[in-house]
Amino acid sequence: MRLTLPIFASILALGFSPLLADVIPYANVGQLAPDQSFTATSNGKITAYFYASSAANDDKIILWDKTSGAKTTPSLANHSSAVGSSVSLSVKAGDSLVFILDDVTTGQYFSSVDYFGVASPANYNDDGYNHAYSTLYSGGFSGIPAGTYIGMEDLGVTSLKPLTGSDLDYNDDNIVITNVTSTPTPEPSTIILFGTGLVGAASALRRKFVRG
Repeated sequence: MRLTLPIFASILALGFSPLLADVIPYANVGQLAPDQSFTATSNGKITAYFYASSAANDDKIILWDKTSGAKTTPSLANHSSAVGSSVSLSVKAGDSLVFILDDVTTGQYFSSVDYFGVASPANYNDDGYNHAYSTLYSGGFSGIPAGTYIGMEDLGVTSLKPLTGSDLDYNDDNIVITNVTSTPTPEPSTIILFGTGLVGAASALRRKFVRG
């Protein structure tokens, strides 16, 4: 539908956008988004609502229950999905969830898991980096309920220092997910330090009991 100037001005005056919502900005553009682990909050369904897209490439967003192996069919296509349209996947509480970006234009897959630059085709990540930025969404736009906002990046990273191949702005494909809990994923160095601390504590307790 073509909008005349007076109608367009009236829409703007009312505070509505005739096209897409403003994406929730990623504050650290050009840097990898913090890696998050996503799990199903309760038995039932997770639902992904299409929020917006600024990508030139044709992309599809797929929900993957890594615990059960199930994936959404159909997926959300960025250039044909209406704002607020949705797809759902049956899950159980605690299931591990991964969000996949299928870049149809380039034939690449990217996911919400950071493999620290090691490509993992079996897990749908062709450059090995995290391609999802997540934050809480309070609801209110176009009937989309409150949930977890996911902004995805569809350009592959070829180098981080200096950054090449991608702009890492995480605004190419945007969805809101319900029935999902996200928690920060510890970096390998943190896990090693934690494990070292446990070993040290166990050794100290052993020495204490031997001496006693």
